[in-house]
Amino acid sequence: MKIARFFSGSMSLCLLALFAHEAGADSVCYAGTRDTTASERANMMRILEAVRQALPPAPAGWVIVNDDPPSVPQNLCMDFERKPWSYGYSRTFRRADPAKQAEMEAGTRAAAEIMKADQAKKQPRLDALQAKSEVLVKQQIAFMEKGDMPRALALNEQMAVLQEQGKTIMEEGDAEERMQAIMKEAMRDIEIGISVRVNSGSESPAGDDSTAITVAGSPHAAYRWNSRDDGSHQGGAMVLFGQWRTLSHGGRGMVVRSHVPANFAHGIAVSVDADEKRLASVIESIDFAALAKVVAP
Repeated sequence: MKIARFFSGSMSLCLLALFAHEAGADSVCYAGTRDTTASERANMMRILEAVRQALPPAPAGWVIVNDDPPSVPQNLCMDFERKPWSYGYSRTFRRADPAKQAEMEAGTRAAAEIMKADQAKKQPRLDALQAKSEVLVKQQIAFMEKGDMPRALALNEQMAVLQEQGKTIMEEGDAEERMQAIMKEAMRDIEIGISVRVNSGSESPAGDDSTAITVAGSPHAAYRWNSRDDGSHQGGAMVLFGQWRTLSHGGRGMVVRSHVPANFAHGIAVSVDADEKRLASVIESIDFAALAKVVAP
């Protein structure tokens, strides 16, 4: 299983919805709901505020697009109140410097010119096929008006051949690949995401080329991966604190500790999403030692 690219916005999550999702999308809260206590909310706020403080400010030329104050759920389903409560926080950064904006605009124009030139090159042949198709349609209508359905239907085969020829023309050449390459380069390194999930249950890396990394706080595991399968050059990293076990599909499952209250942090998962060339500096900017202290002893 692959994790989603990233969670945007502050990740204060509704416990009721999360617990219902874990038990099944159509689960019913048989035991009813209750309000979370002031003490429970205060503890979760303490954890989320520590997480928020551990995340870095925006790099030069970047802005934070979400930095809402942490918030915690006000009620929960009592069917699941003894399971570790899942909540978290994330921060997203976006490029704001004029140079990058100019690069994106230039890339968009260049890609549009490639597609325009490719279309102009193919258009005469496409027009010729369209003219032939229109002739066949008129013949087909004439046969149908005479009640000669066999001859009308027989023209479908010729029309299908013209459609295939048109498809072949549209797909020939490498204009699409060149356009995508230009846009990927123009749009790379425009967003950074850092997500911290408390009691997430299970985690898996989004890349297949994971390699171990070293960070502060003595994590259970820490690894990074480079560009994704789609060639976006977007790398990622994951750092796990607490106790985790290896799952059959290769991911990690959080180990629940009976002596730790459900609203405390049994474990946390820190995910980073950034351009592969910027990833190392983003990882270095996170206070992992502070995040390690969030996990209950």
